[in-house]
Amino acid sequence: MSRVTEDARATTRVAVTFRLLLLLRCLLLAMAVVLQDSYGPESGGGLDRGLAAAIALLGVESALALVVWRPVLRLVRRMPLLCCLDALLVFGVLVKGGVFGPFFLFTVMTAALAGVLYAWGPVLLVCTAQVALCFAAMGSATPADRHDPGLLIALPVFYPLAACAGVVLRILFDQYAEAEEARRRAEAAVAAADERTRLAREMHDSLAKTLQGITLSAAALPGWIRTSPDRAERGARDILSALRVAAHEARGLIADLREEAYGLPLPDAVRQVAEEWSRIAGVPVDVVADGTHDDVPVAVRYEIVSVLKEALTNVERHARAGRVEVRLAGSPDGLELSVRDDGAGFVPPQGGRFDLLAREGHYGVVGMTERARRAGGRLGVRSAPGCGTTVTLTVPRASWPAEDAPESAGQLS
Repeated sequence: MSRVTEDARATTRVAVTFRLLLLLRCLLLAMAVVLQDSYGPESGGGLDRGLAAAIALLGVESALALVVWRPVLRLVRRMPLLCCLDALLVFGVLVKGGVFGPFFLFTVMTAALAGVLYAWGPVLLVCTAQVALCFAAMGSATPADRHDPGLLIALPVFYPLAACAGVVLRILFDQYAEAEEARRRAEAAVAAADERTRLAREMHDSLAKTLQGITLSAAALPGWIRTSPDRAERGARDILSALRVAAHEARGLIADLREEAYGLPLPDAVRQVAEEWSRIAGVPVDVVADGTHDDVPVAVRYEIVSVLKEALTNVERHARAGRVEVRLAGSPDGLELSVRDDGAGFVPPQGGRFDLLAREGHYGVVGMTERARRAGGRLGVRSAPGCGTTVTLTVPRASWPAEDAPESAGQLS
C-alpha cells in the first residue's frame, strides 16, 4: 500500500472520531442544560442570562463544527491553540454554571478531542490550559459553592484522563484499521491460492488430458501409416480435431486469467457475463439473479460462471436466437442456473448421452456436463427443433465441495 493511501485512511479515521466526539459533546451540552434547568430557581439552579449566553455560544460553535467539519478539522489539526481557545469559552460556562454543576462533564470533551487530534505535546498544552482554567473557576466560586479540598484537587484530573481516553480511542481505531488491512491481505492471498488451485485443476482435467491423448495418437500414427493408411487418415483427422479442442481450452484458460467476473459475488458475476455477452453478440438478455449466494465456494462459483459462458457461446454459435433469459435462483437446499433461448433448438441425445455430441465436434455441452459434475451438481438440457433450448444447472448445497488447500505442482502431471 502506498504511503499516500495510508495517510488518507488515517485522516478518515481521525475524521470519523472527530465527528463522533462532536456529537457526544452536543449531547452532553443538551443534557447539562436540562439538568441545570431542572434544579429550579428555589435551589439556585436555572439559567441566568450570562450562563444562557455562554451555552448558546458553545452550542453554535459545536453545531457549526459538526456541519462544516471538514474545514474545521483541517484548521484545528494545524492550530492546537484553537483547542485552547475553546477551553477558554468553556471556562465561561464553568464560571456561570459552577465547576460542580452538570456542565463539568461537557468541558472534558475538549481534552478528549485534543487527545484524538494531536501528539502528546499539544495534548499536554490543552490539558494544562484546561486545568488552570478549572482552578480559576473554582477560585471564583462563592463560599456556598466551595467543596472539600480533596475534591477540588481531584476534579481537574479528569482533563488529562479524558485526553488519554482520546489517545486510546485513536489508537484503537488505528489498530482496527490495521486488522482490517491484514484481513484484506489474507483474503487476497487466499484468492490467489484459490486461483492457482483452479488453474491447476483446469489444466489437469482438460488441457493436460487432451494433450496426453494427442501424444498417444501421434505416437501410434507411424504404425498406422505402415499397416493401415485408412486408419492413419482417420487418426490424423482425430489429432487435428483434438488440437482444435486443445487450442480452444488454452484460449479459455487465458481468457479466464483476464476475466474479472470470477472474483465477483455470484449474482454480480452472472449479470456481468450476461450483459457483456449481450453487448457483443447483439442479442437481448433478460437477467434475473437474486443476492442470496454469498457463501458459494470459490470452486463452485467458478464452474457456474463457466457453464453460463459456455451456454451463451453455444447460443451465439448455433441457436440464431432473438432473445435469451438467464435466471439464477437460490434456496436453502442449493441453487439453480438456467439459460433459455428462443432459437433453432436441436434434438438432444437419448438418455442424456451428451458425450455423443463430441463425435460431431460439439464439445460445449460435454464441457458443461463435466463442469456441473465438478461443482457437485447436474446439467439438464431441454430442446426441440424450432422450440429453443433450455440449459439448467442444479447444484445442491449438500454436494458443494469443501474449500481445499492449494494443490501442489505435482498434481499437474
